[in-house]
Amino acid sequence: MLSIITINKNNREGLGRTLASLAKMRPDEFQWVCIDANSSDGSQAVATAFLRPGDRIISESDNGIYHAMNKGIALATGQQILYLTSLAKLELDESVDICLFGFAIRNRVRLPRSNQWRFWSMPTSHQAIVYSKTLLCQAPFNETYRFAGDFEHYLRINRLGCTVRQTNMILSVNEPYGSDQHLPALLLEYKKALLENGLPLWWANTVYWLKTHYLKWALRT
Repeated sequence: MLSIITINKNNREGLGRTLASLAKMRPDEFQWVCIDANSSDGSQAVATAFLRPGDRIISESDNGIYHAMNKGIALATGQQILYLTSLAKLELDESVDICLFGFAIRNRVRLPRSNQWRFWSMPTSHQAIVYSKTLLCQAPFNETYRFAGDFEHYLRINRLGCTVRQTNMILSVNEPYGSDQHLPALLLEYKKALLENGLPLWWANTVYWLKTHYLKWALRT
Protein backbone atom coordinates (compact mmCIF):
# COMPACT_ATOMS: atom_id res chain seq x y z
CA MET A 1 0.00 0.00 0.00
CA LEU A 2 1.00 3.60 -0.58
CA SER A 3 0.98 6.16 2.24
CA ILE A 4 0.36 9.70 1.00
CA ILE A 5 1.63 12.41 3.34
CA THR A 6 0.37 15.98 3.10
CA ILE A 7 2.18 18.76 4.96
CA ASN A 8 -0.04 21.78 5.59
CA LYS A 9 0.11 25.14 7.29
CA ASN A 10 -2.71 27.64 6.76
CA ASN A 11 -3.28 26.51 3.17
CA ARG A 12 -6.93 25.50 3.25
CA GLU A 13 -7.41 26.09 -0.49
CA GLY A 14 -4.39 24.01 -1.48
CA LEU A 15 -5.41 21.25 0.91
CA GLY A 16 -8.84 21.17 -0.72
CA ARG A 17 -7.23 20.67 -4.15
CA THR A 18 -5.11 17.84 -2.79
CA LEU A 19 -8.15 16.07 -1.36
CA ALA A 20 -10.04 16.52 -4.61
CA SER A 21 -7.24 14.57 -6.30
CA LEU A 22 -7.24 11.86 -3.64
CA ALA A 23 -11.00 11.44 -3.95
CA LYS A 24 -10.46 10.11 -7.48
CA MET A 25 -8.54 7.10 -6.14
CA ARG A 26 -10.05 3.90 -4.79
CA PRO A 27 -10.17 4.09 -0.97
CA ASP A 28 -8.19 0.86 -0.60
CA GLU A 29 -5.29 2.15 -2.74
CA PHE A 30 -3.71 4.40 -0.13
CA GLN A 31 -3.50 5.64 3.44
CA TRP A 32 -3.62 9.40 3.93
CA VAL A 33 -1.50 11.14 6.58
CA CYS A 34 -2.00 14.86 7.19
CA ILE A 35 0.57 16.74 9.26
CA ASP A 36 -0.84 20.17 10.00
CA ALA A 37 1.06 22.93 11.82
CA ASN A 38 -1.75 24.26 14.01
CA SER A 39 -3.47 25.99 11.10
CA SER A 40 -5.92 28.74 11.97
CA ASP A 41 -7.68 28.99 8.58
CA GLY A 42 -10.06 26.03 8.83
CA SER A 43 -7.67 23.48 7.34
CA GLN A 44 -8.29 21.01 10.16
CA ALA A 45 -12.02 20.90 9.41
CA VAL A 46 -11.32 20.25 5.72
CA ALA A 47 -8.92 17.43 6.59
CA THR A 48 -11.25 15.87 9.15
CA ALA A 49 -14.13 15.82 6.65
CA PHE A 50 -12.02 13.62 4.35
CA LEU A 51 -10.76 11.28 7.09
CA ARG A 52 -11.31 7.55 6.50
CA PRO A 53 -10.47 4.49 8.62
CA GLY A 54 -6.69 4.12 8.77
CA ASP A 55 -5.97 7.74 7.86
CA ARG A 56 -4.15 9.94 10.36
CA ILE A 57 -4.35 13.67 11.05
CA ILE A 58 -2.10 15.53 13.46
CA SER A 59 -2.33 19.25 14.07
CA GLU A 60 0.39 20.59 16.34
CA SER A 61 3.38 22.88 16.36
CA ASP A 62 6.55 21.59 14.72
CA ASN A 63 10.12 22.68 14.06
CA GLY A 64 9.73 23.20 10.31
CA ILE A 65 8.76 21.35 7.16
CA TYR A 66 11.37 18.58 7.42
CA HIS A 67 10.38 17.87 11.02
CA ALA A 68 6.79 17.57 9.78
CA MET A 69 7.87 15.26 6.94
CA ASN A 70 9.68 13.01 9.40
CA LYS A 71 6.61 12.88 11.65
CA GLY A 72 4.62 11.66 8.67
CA ILE A 73 7.01 8.74 8.15
CA ALA A 74 6.32 7.47 11.67
CA LEU A 75 2.56 7.44 11.03
CA ALA A 76 2.69 5.79 7.62
CA THR A 77 1.52 2.19 7.42
CA GLY A 78 2.29 1.72 3.70
CA GLN A 79 5.61 0.44 2.40
CA GLN A 80 5.89 3.32 -0.07
CA ILE A 81 5.54 7.01 0.74
CA LEU A 82 4.60 10.01 -1.35
CA TYR A 83 4.59 13.67 -0.28
CA LEU A 84 1.79 15.07 -2.35
CA THR A 85 -0.09 18.13 -3.57
CA SER A 86 -2.05 16.55 -6.44
CA LEU A 87 -2.36 13.02 -7.78
CA ALA A 88 -2.47 10.97 -10.96
CA LYS A 89 -2.85 7.19 -11.43
CA LEU A 90 0.27 5.36 -10.26
CA GLU A 91 2.02 2.19 -11.37
CA LEU A 92 4.33 1.43 -8.45
CA ASP A 93 7.06 -1.18 -8.05
CA GLU A 94 7.70 -1.97 -4.39
CA SER A 95 11.16 -3.33 -5.21
CA VAL A 96 12.34 0.18 -6.16
CA ASP A 97 13.63 2.57 -3.48
CA ILE A 98 12.81 5.81 -5.33
CA CYS A 99 10.46 6.44 -8.25
CA LEU A 100 10.77 9.79 -10.05
CA PHE A 101 7.68 11.21 -11.76
CA GLY A 102 7.06 14.35 -13.77
CA PHE A 103 5.17 17.37 -12.48
CA ALA A 104 3.41 20.46 -13.76
CA ILE A 105 3.90 24.06 -12.68
CA ARG A 106 2.62 27.29 -14.21
CA ASN A 107 0.95 25.32 -17.01
CA ARG A 108 4.24 23.69 -17.98
CA VAL A 109 5.09 20.00 -17.75
CA ARG A 110 8.51 19.06 -16.40
CA LEU A 111 9.71 15.49 -16.79
CA PRO A 112 12.32 13.93 -14.49
CA ARG A 113 15.92 14.45 -15.50
CA SER A 114 18.76 11.95 -15.33
CA ASN A 115 19.67 10.98 -11.78
CA GLN A 116 23.11 12.50 -12.40
CA TRP A 117 21.31 15.87 -12.29
CA ARG A 118 21.26 15.55 -8.49
CA PHE A 119 24.71 17.12 -8.24
CA TRP A 120 23.11 20.38 -9.44
CA SER A 121 19.57 20.02 -8.15
CA MET A 122 16.91 17.40 -7.56
CA PRO A 123 16.00 15.61 -10.82
CA THR A 124 12.32 16.29 -10.17
CA SER A 125 10.14 17.98 -7.57
CA HIS A 126 10.16 16.30 -4.16
CA GLN A 127 6.36 16.20 -4.50
CA ALA A 128 6.81 13.98 -7.57
CA ILE A 129 8.90 11.32 -5.83
CA VAL A 130 7.63 8.09 -4.29
CA TYR A 131 9.99 6.80 -1.59
CA SER A 132 10.38 3.39 -0.02
CA LYS A 133 9.38 3.61 3.64
CA THR A 134 12.32 1.35 4.54
CA LEU A 135 14.67 3.86 2.92
CA LEU A 136 13.09 6.82 4.71
CA CYS A 137 13.27 5.08 8.06
CA GLN A 138 16.93 4.36 7.42
CA ALA A 139 17.63 7.92 6.27
CA PRO A 140 15.11 10.53 7.52
CA PHE A 141 15.26 14.20 6.56
CA ASN A 142 17.83 16.41 8.28
CA GLU A 143 15.72 18.76 10.39
CA THR A 144 18.50 21.33 10.78
CA TYR A 145 17.77 22.42 7.20
CA ARG A 146 14.98 24.94 6.60
CA PHE A 147 14.89 25.29 2.81
CA ALA A 148 17.05 22.68 1.03
CA GLY A 149 16.50 19.62 3.22
CA ASP A 150 14.94 17.70 0.32
CA PHE A 151 18.04 18.34 -1.80
CA GLU A 152 20.41 17.27 0.99
CA HIS A 153 18.29 14.20 1.64
CA TYR A 154 18.30 13.19 -2.04
CA LEU A 155 22.09 13.45 -2.21
CA ARG A 156 22.42 11.37 0.95
CA ILE A 157 20.07 8.54 0.01
CA ASN A 158 21.79 8.14 -3.34
CA ARG A 159 25.04 7.56 -1.50
CA LEU A 160 23.37 4.54 0.12
CA GLY A 161 23.19 2.80 -3.25
CA CYS A 162 19.41 3.01 -3.59
CA THR A 163 17.57 1.90 -6.72
CA VAL A 164 15.95 4.63 -8.83
CA ARG A 165 13.20 4.34 -11.46
CA GLN A 166 11.99 7.14 -13.74
CA THR A 167 8.64 7.53 -15.47
CA ASN A 168 7.21 10.27 -17.66
CA MET A 169 3.85 10.06 -15.91
CA ILE A 170 2.81 13.41 -14.39
CA LEU A 171 2.24 12.94 -10.68
CA SER A 172 1.74 16.36 -9.14
CA VAL A 173 0.63 19.88 -9.92
CA ASN A 174 2.85 22.22 -7.90
CA GLU A 175 2.14 25.67 -6.57
CA PRO A 176 4.21 28.44 -8.24
CA TYR A 177 7.54 29.34 -6.68
CA GLY A 178 7.42 31.98 -4.00
CA SER A 179 9.37 35.17 -3.61
CA ASP A 180 13.14 35.48 -3.32
CA GLN A 181 12.91 36.47 0.35
CA HIS A 182 14.69 33.32 1.50
CA LEU A 183 16.93 32.93 -1.54
CA PRO A 184 20.26 33.69 0.24
CA ALA A 185 19.53 31.11 2.96
CA LEU A 186 18.38 28.55 0.35
CA LEU A 187 21.57 28.94 -1.66
CA LEU A 188 23.78 28.60 1.41
CA GLU A 189 21.95 25.36 2.29
CA TYR A 190 22.51 24.04 -1.24
CA LYS A 191 26.23 24.68 -0.81
CA LYS A 192 26.24 23.10 2.64
CA ALA A 193 24.40 20.01 1.36
CA LEU A 194 26.91 19.46 -1.44
CA LEU A 195 29.87 19.74 0.93
CA GLU A 196 28.30 17.48 3.56
CA ASN A 197 27.74 14.82 0.91
CA GLY A 198 31.29 14.68 -0.37
CA LEU A 199 31.27 17.12 -3.29
CA PRO A 200 34.39 19.30 -3.67
CA LEU A 201 34.44 22.94 -2.57
CA TRP A 202 34.99 24.20 -6.13
CA TRP A 203 31.80 22.47 -7.29
CA ALA A 204 29.78 23.70 -4.32
CA ASN A 205 30.94 27.26 -5.03
CA THR A 206 30.13 26.89 -8.74
CA VAL A 207 26.59 25.66 -8.02
CA TYR A 208 26.13 28.46 -5.49
CA TRP A 209 27.18 31.12 -8.01
CA LEU A 210 25.15 29.73 -10.91
CA LYS A 211 22.04 29.17 -8.84
CA THR A 212 22.25 32.69 -7.44
CA HIS A 213 21.74 34.08 -10.95
CA TYR A 214 19.38 31.37 -12.23
CA LEU A 215 16.96 31.45 -9.31
CA LYS A 216 16.78 35.23 -9.27
CA TRP A 217 15.64 34.98 -12.88
CA ALA A 218 13.31 32.01 -12.31
CA LEU A 219 11.49 33.63 -9.38
CA ARG A 220 10.65 36.63 -11.52
CA THR A 221 9.25 34.79 -14.55
